[in-house]
Amino acid sequence: MFKYAAVLLLALVALSQASDQYTHQYSQTATQGWDFAQGGKVTLHMRCGDLRILPTSDSRISLSYTMHSNHSDFIGKVKPEFHVTASEANLLLEAPRNGNIDVELKVPARSNLYVRVFAGDISIGQIEGNQDVETHAGDIAIQMPEPVNYGLVEASTHAGDVSASFGKSKGWVGNSLKYDGPGQYRVHAHTFAGDIGFEEPKTAKLEEPCKCEK
Repeated sequence: MFKYAAVLLLALVALSQASDQYTHQYSQTATQGWDFAQGGKVTLHMRCGDLRILPTSDSRISLSYTMHSNHSDFIGKVKPEFHVTASEANLLLEAPRNGNIDVELKVPARSNLYVRVFAGDISIGQIEGNQDVETHAGDIAIQMPEPVNYGLVEASTHAGDVSASFGKSKGWVGNSLKYDGPGQYRVHAHTFAGDIGFEEPKTAKLEEPCKCEK
């Protein structure tokens, strides 16, 4: 219990610092891109900052990240490590604690995602593929692609709400949701403190799988 409380406090402090962009004296944006195949796996690790992932019709990855801080030495201490092949990308943004990095990542519309953020909001557009997404403090918003083709969907938060028009959420202080559909893709979304929301395409609908008696 004390361990959870300590992690929550640290994460909330980091999130508060990350969201206070109006007082930052130093900012710098960097952009990089690579050729990448449809259906590949993209792994991203970052510390503090908001992350937006968008689908693109191109067979390329484009990463744009903006570094913010009140400390002049922060930007020079950010250590990006990018290892990208034709079908697998490992993206790491290491940074000290006295600033944050906001990221916009564009990936092929059919991609598998593995994302870990210490503190910050995560927004994911209509991307078809497996998704494994976690942040310690921040909201997670996922737009379901069309056509919807998902199997197991699991979402949980220790302090917040989970909202979706499919599955059944449960919990009192925290909240969780589990949906077991007929599709091929799996989704795991977790935040320690924050809300999780799934948005369906306007013309698509997730149906609960039929549980027929034999």
